[in-house]
Amino acid sequence: MKISVIISTLNRAGTIENTLKSVLGQNWPDIQIIIQDGKSMDNTHEIVKKYPAAAAGWQSELDNGIYDAINKGINRATGDIVAILHSDDVWTPNTLERVAAIFLRNPGVGVVSGAIEVWEDIDGGAKVVLKSSLLHLHTGMTIQHPATFVRRDVYDRVGTFDTHYRIGADYDFVLRCLKANIPWIITEEVFTRMKAGGKGGTQFHLDDWEIRRSHQISPIINELFYLIQYLLLYGGKQILLHTLGKRALSALRTYRWRKRTYR
Repeated sequence: MKISVIISTLNRAGTIENTLKSVLGQNWPDIQIIIQDGKSMDNTHEIVKKYPAAAAGWQSELDNGIYDAINKGINRATGDIVAILHSDDVWTPNTLERVAAIFLRNPGVGVVSGAIEVWEDIDGGAKVVLKSSLLHLHTGMTIQHPATFVRRDVYDRVGTFDTHYRIGADYDFVLRCLKANIPWIITEEVFTRMKAGGKGGTQFHLDDWEIRRSHQISPIINELFYLIQYLLLYGGKQILLHTLGKRALSALRTYRWRKRTYR
């Protein structure tokens, strides 16, 4: 079973080496590494060239955002299974061996999703394990996309990512897969570690709102509640950050994350 991993990157010289080491350290013999670079201006390429298996899959060209880059990678993928790993995330040991075993035991399954470990890059920072769930998608994206593996033919059936969505296209893709009745397995195994932060913010929530409305999975009253909840939480975080600093914000995150199961 061949597994293709798509690593989309732009100016990630400081993190991509750890990502590559986590891929090359997997106990799986047949891996295609696809690095879809958006014309990085730092020395990302110099780092990639240190690893021949990664350099062979290097392509650098302008794109229309992260999902456009991922779509380019999907079009280049030749594996039976396609994985997407961002250039500041890492796989845990033996992830591919564990994922391949699930697919081999379940030949009719199209998607496998596991859990992710999210951590803050500060001393004493918060850490949480977030599981995947298909039961709570009406509230937002509860599939952990960095820990999700897809058979290549699923993209042929449901299409690739809709680049109309700048941040939430993975949420839309998951909902399209469910509408197409793609068989799915959820496991609580942790496949991926990622640092807290990254893209999101207002655009993420606007994408979520549009996606839920387009798929008709959430009434407008719920959307108003989610919006008010988000604004209050965002405002509270900003006040805490500017009055008490990052450590206080981290303490709040730790408290909230202890009660949190899904993203």
